[in-house]
Amino acid sequence: MKRRRWLASAGALGLMSSAAGRAAAQAATGRVVLGFAPGGSVDALARMTADALGAGGGRTYVVENRTGAGGRLALDLVKAAPPDGDTLLVAPQGPMTLFTHVFKKQLKYDPARDFSPVTRLAVGDFALTVGPLSGAKDLAGFRQWLKTAGAKATYGSPGAGTLPHFIGVSMAQKFGIEMTHVPYPGSAKSMIDLAGGNVASTLSPVTEALELHKAGKVRIVATSGAVRSPFTPDVPTFKEQGIDLEVPLWFAVYGPARIPAATVDRLRAAIDRALATPEAAERLAKLGLAAAPLAPAQMEALRQRESAMWGPIVAASGFTPND
Repeated sequence: MKRRRWLASAGALGLMSSAAGRAAAQAATGRVVLGFAPGGSVDALARMTADALGAGGGRTYVVENRTGAGGRLALDLVKAAPPDGDTLLVAPQGPMTLFTHVFKKQLKYDPARDFSPVTRLAVGDFALTVGPLSGAKDLAGFRQWLKTAGAKATYGSPGAGTLPHFIGVSMAQKFGIEMTHVPYPGSAKSMIDLAGGNVASTLSPVTEALELHKAGKVRIVATSGAVRSPFTPDVPTFKEQGIDLEVPLWFAVYGPARIPAATVDRLRAAIDRALATPEAAERLAKLGLAAAPLAPAQMEALRQRESAMWGPIVAASGFTPND
């Protein structure tokens, strides 16, 4: 009888120990959340971030793809998380700079109030790419063609309400020419239609158009950064060609609001240290990006500048989201 009681007690202690071990393991695991499916650029950046944090702090971070509502579900999740640095967000700039103007009624978060910026990860460029419908060889030729193109004056983007959509709105305003936006579910289909002559132009990250550009099936005629893209050094920027349009693509890491400054500093140091390695540079280059860390205060200043820029552009477009 005593032996049975001892075995029962030992079993109970074992179960308690096992449960405690699982709880400790869960407590030692952080999350890097993103609002996109596996396989894309944001997913790759989230995995780089998780690796950097794991190497820098002795804690495992797992990547959680929380897709839906154009990436907004991921922001809602991170907003509601405890401000302890265990739940972080990796996102492009759109949800923080553009969405407040586009999805006013749908947003459940305030970028300035509900998140703690940690560091910027990387920068890249958007590209204006033209196809055989216009026959243009450069931006000047495309603008000239647009003047008489009528209903053919179109541009595709990876979706309504995205940054490329409103870069196109801004571009058309600066051209002084009405253009029709054609939204696609991502860039791949828009490139097929561009090469096939079904749409006159597209706006997308440079790397989405690069393969067809090199094959001579489409032509990148302008890029959106402050300087030329290293992937298309022969292609001038919009600004070089007299169009006051500068919108670099960037990605950053955020946490919930009110993360202690010491925790932000620790997280930022681990990520920035990893970004400075040759391995990170190689991985980013494959995505068409370059490391570009920024301090939290600089990130917030950048967010405010871009948000102020997009407000009147979105308002003038009259765009109303469906979701």
